[in-house]
Order: sequence, then C-alpha cells, then structure tokens
Amino acid sequence: MNEHLLDVGKLSQIQAPIGYLVYTGETPVFYQSNIPGERTKFEGEREKRSVTIHNARLLPNNFSLDVEGFAFTEHLTEVIDFYDDAEVATVYEPEVETLISQFTGASKVVVFDHTRRSSSQKVREKYNARDPAGAAHTDYTDWSAQQRIKDVLPDEATYRLSRRFAIVNVWRSMTNTIQEWPLALCDARAINDDLLHTVERRAYNRVGQTRHASYDSGHIWHYFPQMQRTEVVLIKNYDTLIDGTARYSLHTAFEDPTSPVDAVPRESIETRALVFFD
Repeated sequence: MNEHLLDVGKLSQIQAPIGYLVYTGETPVFYQSNIPGERTKFEGEREKRSVTIHNARLLPNNFSLDVEGFAFTEHLTEVIDFYDDAEVATVYEPEVETLISQFTGASKVVVFDHTRRSSSQKVREKYNARDPAGAAHTDYTDWSAQQRIKDVLPDEATYRLSRRFAIVNVWRSMTNTIQEWPLALCDARAINDDLLHTVERRAYNRVGQTRHASYDSGHIWHYFPQMQRTEVVLIKNYDTLIDGTARYSLHTAFEDPTSPVDAVPRESIETRALVFFD
C-alpha cells in the first residue's frame, strides 16, 4: 500500500459530495441496461451536497445491523474469481449465508442476487458490470421487499410474509484495495422517512422499486477507507420490524477527494439475501 493511502487512512473525516434526489412530486425512474458497459440511466432530478463523512475505522467497531443498520468485519473467502458465476454460486453464496446467519441469528438465509460494479468502463464492458451507484438510497420499499419473497420463494411466500423478515446486503472488493468510489453508509437513526421517496426501477426482465433520499442536514455518514478483499460491509436494506430496530441504512458510492490520481479502478460485488426469523 502506498504512502498516500496510509496517510488518508489516518483522517478522522473528509468532506465529499453525496448524490441526493430533488423530489418534484413525480416518481423518478431508474433504468438498468443489459448492454455490457452501458451506464444506468435516471429520469429525475438529482443534486450533489457536500457532507462530512466520518472514517469509521477510527471509531470503535460496534456498528450493528439493528442499530446503525450496517456492520463491518473481516471475512475470508475461498473464491478465486468473483467473475465466475459458477464459483460465486457454489462457493460464495454459502459463505455469505453463513456470515449473515452469524450476524443476525436468522433461522434461514437465502442469497438471491449479486451485483458486480466497477468504475472502469473497460471492466464494465468485459464483464457486464454496472457503474457505482451514486445516490443515497435503500434498495427496497415495502412493496418490492414483499415482491422479492414472492419471486424467490413462491411456495413459502404466505408463511414467510406472516413473520419477520429482512433483506441484507454483503459488499466487498473483488480484487484490490478500494482506492476510488468507496461506499458511504448513513446511520439508520439519522434517517427521516419523510425524506425518502419511491423510485421505479426498470430492468429488461422486471420492474421493481427502491427509495432515494432527499438532502437532510441531519444525516450522519460513515465510510471504511481502503477496504480490502478480506473485509466486508453488511448493510440492512429492509426489515419488517417497526419497534425501533434499524430498518435500513442509506448507502451510496461517492467521489472521494482523497483518491490518488492514479487510483486503481474499483471492482466490487454486493450480494443480497433474504433473512428469516422463525
């Protein structure tokens, strides 16, 4: 690791732009292309706001899925090539299901989706990866979370929807140290639901919903600089509990002003899982 990266890791906080939705009263639409290398398209208005993002590595690692809405841990994997779909399915999915079970105490975890992202156009074209998601969001609404249960586990849907369930993402670097476009995470306790807005998400094979945030000066942002391939962030994207337990953490990639000019392009994978509590 070069000297610049070591110095950056000592900063307690940085000022950086976070992408926010400018809500106009109309439902924005997010288009996901299936053409390799093509960037995602967004119909709606956005703005960038400069915010303070705290270096979570310099804080006690007490982050919790049920309090802040995210957690951080070391996690070794037997995966050699994250671009190999078969290896991800047979090796990584069981690893992730075990990890989430350990963090949540869940009775059942079902991985159902993987998204590879890169800041390199060349990598996106080669592997049909997506660009980093550059707006503060959470991946599901009440409707789309329930729909995922019906899509993934149709035979169990009635039973599962009658009990608590959650959706948790596991995010990590696929290759090298994350030197650009790292992930920012917002403390769930600082999220105002009134400033979250439904966004329609259209893919070539399905229509879903996410929620994007309008700017809120009360947001508390954290990041884990220079994440390694041996580290993961767990992100809660949905929880049916409404007893004060964190239901979700906003998250987004952001343009890091401390990134070196010759930064290695980011290559990351986020894995989504249904989490059940019987």
